[in-house]
Amino acid sequence: METGDHMDSPTVWLVIVLYNSYADTADCLQSLRAATYPALRTVLVDNGSGDGSGVRLREEFPEVTHIRSENNLGFAGGCNLGIRAALAAGADYVCLLNNDTLVGPGFLEPLVERTEATPGAGIFGGKIFYAEPAGRLWFAGGRIDRRRGLTTHIGQDLPDSEAFDRPREVDYITGCLLLAPAWLYKRLGLLDDRFFMYAEEVDFCLRARRAGYGCYYEPASVIRHRVSRSMGGAYRPLYSYYQVRNLLEAYRQHLDCGRLSLPMLRLAWHLAGYQGYIALRAHRGAAGPYLAALFTGWLDFLRGRFGPNSRSWLALK
Repeated sequence: METGDHMDSPTVWLVIVLYNSYADTADCLQSLRAATYPALRTVLVDNGSGDGSGVRLREEFPEVTHIRSENNLGFAGGCNLGIRAALAAGADYVCLLNNDTLVGPGFLEPLVERTEATPGAGIFGGKIFYAEPAGRLWFAGGRIDRRRGLTTHIGQDLPDSEAFDRPREVDYITGCLLLAPAWLYKRLGLLDDRFFMYAEEVDFCLRARRAGYGCYYEPASVIRHRVSRSMGGAYRPLYSYYQVRNLLEAYRQHLDCGRLSLPMLRLAWHLAGYQGYIALRAHRGAAGPYLAALFTGWLDFLRGRFGPNSRSWLALK
């Protein structure tokens, strides 16, 4: 997708990954048709969809660059296909965007302007609301608690307020909306596809910070997110498995944590922090798969087992 005269504007390539989610992706691409940034292109990576959604979207959105992978490479691997295409085409910036988001016409300009105005800039992200209900925040920057090994979204579940209108440096930016200059990918490498899905952006941001490049929140860039639609809702066993396994690996690599001490803390936090949720699932007879997912992710981290997980029971609700 490319718009208007862009002689004086850096070229931005949006990378969107699709996996069996036609309706959300079509809505996202339709919202992008109103984007006002003058040098915008979009690449849609069909990540092994088996429901024909990629074919339909190719016909309905011919202005988009379409890439098809015959296998599901996960979010990280799918993004990497799109990032490579963008870099090969000479992109100045690459912006990751979830396929279950809806953007406003001017969502991209503030990110590019802030990046261009920030010497040695690294990674930028915007203010993200839940698609419903209106006005409730999902992300206003990412924070990492290094002592306990936790990641949190600043402002999550709170109503918007002036407190979230200040641009600032943060610990990480979510891959839901993540803009980085092309040279940063060339310098750091792409996303770590061992993660498959979840925490790959935390790892990428920590790599950038370790190399001396900051992560910044820009509240003037606003989008809405239909949260966790691709996973059928948050806190499913599969979600918990990848979160535990992948965050532990990111922390191990970048936060100078031991291989056993932090995993014990992380596991303890999950068991304590989600005790109400676990109790609810137990009442419905479904706590077993959730608890098993936590322990399985923890054990796979310790064993060094990464990539996609094939255990069918983890997909249970």
